[in-house]
Amino acid sequence: MFASSTPRTALAASLLAALVVVPAAAPRALAEPPPSADPGVAAQHTVSGLAGKVSAPASPLASARVYVYRLSDLSLQKSVTDERGHFQFDDLPAGLYKVIAHKPGFLPAVVRLTRATAEAYQFLELELAAAPPQAAGDDFWSLRSQVPTDVLRDIQVAEIADSARQAGNLTALRSARLLTDVHAMTGVDETGGGEGQVTQGGVGFQGRLGDLRLGLQGDYWQLEPSLSGSGPAIGTTGEASAVSLSVVGDRDMSVNLSSRSNRLVSGAESAAPVDFENYRLAVSHAVGQRGHSEIVAQYTSESNFHRHGWVDPQSIPEASRSWRLEGTYTAELSDRTSLQTGIRYRQRQLAFGLEDDVLAPQQERVDLFGRAGLQVQPSVLVEYGLYTTLRDGSLSLSPRGGVVVQLSKSWQASAEASYKVHEEEPAAFRDYFSPAALGPVEAGEACERNEAQCYQVTLTHRTGDDNLVSIGATHRQFDETQRLYFSDDLVDRYDSLYLVPGDRLPALEVTVSRRLSPTVLTKLQSSVAEGGGGVFFATDQGAYENNVRYMVTSLDTHFDTTSTGLFVAFHYLEQQLQALDAQGGGPTQQLEVERLELAVTQDLNFLVGMATDMALQLNMQVSRGSWPFLSAASQDEREELRKRLLGGIAFRF
Repeated sequence: MFASSTPRTALAASLLAALVVVPAAAPRALAEPPPSADPGVAAQHTVSGLAGKVSAPASPLASARVYVYRLSDLSLQKSVTDERGHFQFDDLPAGLYKVIAHKPGFLPAVVRLTRATAEAYQFLELELAAAPPQAAGDDFWSLRSQVPTDVLRDIQVAEIADSARQAGNLTALRSARLLTDVHAMTGVDETGGGEGQVTQGGVGFQGRLGDLRLGLQGDYWQLEPSLSGSGPAIGTTGEASAVSLSVVGDRDMSVNLSSRSNRLVSGAESAAPVDFENYRLAVSHAVGQRGHSEIVAQYTSESNFHRHGWVDPQSIPEASRSWRLEGTYTAELSDRTSLQTGIRYRQRQLAFGLEDDVLAPQQERVDLFGRAGLQVQPSVLVEYGLYTTLRDGSLSLSPRGGVVVQLSKSWQASAEASYKVHEEEPAAFRDYFSPAALGPVEAGEACERNEAQCYQVTLTHRTGDDNLVSIGATHRQFDETQRLYFSDDLVDRYDSLYLVPGDRLPALEVTVSRRLSPTVLTKLQSSVAEGGGGVFFATDQGAYENNVRYMVTSLDTHFDTTSTGLFVAFHYLEQQLQALDAQGGGPTQQLEVERLELAVTQDLNFLVGMATDMALQLNMQVSRGSWPFLSAASQDEREELRKRLLGGIAFRF
């Protein structure tokens, strides 16, 4: 099942890259007559998508809700008719759809629609029948099997809200606007070095309070030691929790407050507890007609989280406390020009040797950055910017630039490059540690981490939303110590690699999304990298040359006919350290991990036909390798398979 090693792959160096974000078009009400009434006028407003009109037997219906439900991926778009009953959706890929129109007091209308291409333009006329007062309930539930669950829930909310509004019942009106998601899983886990019982769950709320949209999500994870088992981490206990609150108001103003807390305690007497806490506040709002600003404040405190093994770079602290405050402003100066500028302040206090409470000098940074985009012609976009970092009199400049070229209707090429130029830095900053955010490495973020050098190129071929092929190559050189995480799970924190100043890391990323049949949609993502060459001093007082390689591949498949989701992922991580002096003790391999994950989700709604969404979830993980806590273990323990098996249920109402 597992390979003992991966072949060395010579990846191209000195490559260029670019990152482009294109906002998706949102549905809007049609402001002019449809093509059937005046094709010349309608052609000025749209050349693709779906438009239509909702009416009662006698007149057009304003403020009617129109839903477009895609059967292949269960995605949903909504619109509301204008005063003449018109609606419009601009962005609808090829596929099979259900179009549902509804307004309180009327029976919903359901129409099946087939779109051959995303560029097609279609027009629908939907007529709603008035619901007879006495038979409305029976007639409505007779249509129930034709209406998707998400739409059915929204219709029920609208019906309750309309009744509450007419009765003046504010409490019922607010409760009608609340949606709830709940999930719970339990199982066994021995991937963290010992065997234990895992329980995890979460609850989320979404709703409205007046003109505000509210969202609250909470998750909890707990590890209890098993009564029996083997390994050095017997008796390990752990807890993790995360809470996020979001509020969205008028003029695109939003506030997001989140916190995360992790703690892992090993039964071994010599093992120190692992703690991690993070608090984040983000506020954003529109400025003028074309501007947008955002302010982010963040505090992080950790102990023994980033230092994992017995041979780590000395620059990775045993504990740290850090603040980050950032403000950005983005504006569209014209139809062809956009601008983003911002300032970031970072402060960090590091501790080395917790028993002696040894604190390093406080580190402060002030970053000034700006980025602009210019549409040279319809098929060519040029991006350019400058990143400036100030640190106690030391100054570094990172100019960057990129270009995006639309080669044809379906082909696009992009490239981006950045290069840091800096003065001699103070000794306290030569080994600056910069942990990456928890979670898998995203290919598009490669040149956003302010490396010493970064080059990236990407070639993309897209035919509709379901069929895409993207190939990208990146080359990065680092001037800071970084730890890259490949999982946001507390126990999986060992699935990480560190890079040191002087390391070069070429990487290749491939994404393939394809609809294999009308009912099967699959997406393959793979990232391969191999590099190193940086020299560092380790916690064992030895000097080492660093070498890393990784391969991360995932396959996500959805079967529409059975409402089944299947996710498979494979990780191979390797970190080899070559000792450069006698004190290092010869060649050392610190880390080699192989992990296979399988997740299955089965939607039960298509079986039981309930208004509440229900799904069964199964997650299985098998891994083996030489984790840091097994550095002195026997070869048999290194090769022993470690397993995780979780099962549970999720539902929404």
